[in-house]
Amino acid sequence: MWDKLLDQSTSNFSAGRSLLLRAGLVLLVPLVRFYFHLTVTGTAHLPTDNKPVLFALNHQSYLDPALFSCALPSRIRRNIWFIAKDKYFNSRFRRWFARSAQVMLISRNMRLRQAIPTMAGILKQGRHLAIFPEGTRTRNGQPGEFKKTFAIIAAATGCPVIPVVILGAFESAETGKKFPRRVPVTITILPPVSTKGLDPAAIAAKVENAICQTVAERNNVEF
Repeated sequence: MWDKLLDQSTSNFSAGRSLLLRAGLVLLVPLVRFYFHLTVTGTAHLPTDNKPVLFALNHQSYLDPALFSCALPSRIRRNIWFIAKDKYFNSRFRRWFARSAQVMLISRNMRLRQAIPTMAGILKQGRHLAIFPEGTRTRNGQPGEFKKTFAIIAAATGCPVIPVVILGAFESAETGKKFPRRVPVTITILPPVSTKGLDPAAIAAKVENAICQTVAERNNVEF
């Protein structure tokens, strides 16, 4: 069913590379890495070719997209798009900023049959796609329930999924805080999950298990 949906035209959304983002990150990357004592492990799991992958990340705070971008090498960073809810970009300037930051906005009223081909279109254009499967930020620092949208896209496109764990961002920017505290942040890039021969439920379960198990290990909690 989803394979047929992906045949729909996605030419109305062009996932290009933002020159403004590249210029801004020249200053932002060293600042973010210094301020948050950013530690990155697992970079060996990043793709070495130009084939698109889907990154699935736990969602700790509004800082997550910037933190993850700054953790990546430039060859990956300039080729990645994020997904966000349009309710957080409710002005013309914010929508322009999202586009400049390579963020694709999804309306809450957009049907799944419309949203999935549009998001998959980013991968079809040869770009990487970053999704937060929980759909919203954590309330207690622990991963919430994963939605299967990312797994449907991965199964239909055949792209591998790379799970990513962010820790420390929740403590830095808890809900209600206007400015992030200087708390060490770690980003762990886990081995890619192959989607060949797997249905969306199996993909989602594998990715969720990998992320939750890593969070538990880092927090010294039994999983």
